Amino acid sequence: MTDSNLPDTFGAASGQDPFQAAKASALKAAEELRAAATQKANEFRSAAENKASHFKATAEQKAGEYREYAGEAFSGARDHYSELKSEAEKFAREKPIQAILTAFGVGLFVGLVLRK
Repeated sequence: MTDSNLPDTFGAASGQDPFQAAKASALKAAEELRAAATQKANEFRSAAENKASHFKATAEQKAGEYREYAGEAFSGARDHYSELKSEAEKFAREKPIQAILTAFGVGLFVGLVLRK
């Protein structure tokens, strides 16, 4: 065989420029790499969106649970306050002198504590 019929090292026929063949091969490899990178980026984006939506749903569920708990606690505190208020009013009507002395003592104690 003659040298003109042998393929060069890049697989091109001897009539073609080996640098053009290498350039075409490099461009093809770069395009394949770009396509693979784009596909991976889309996969990562999709996974991140799925994880974010899962976190959002979990956070909304927990917030609802805490909101419900806070509402129950507030309702219980309001009921307890109403009971204490009615008992204090009843005590003040039945024993006004003791109620005044108790209020004075509590006020004096709070004043001394806050003073320090």
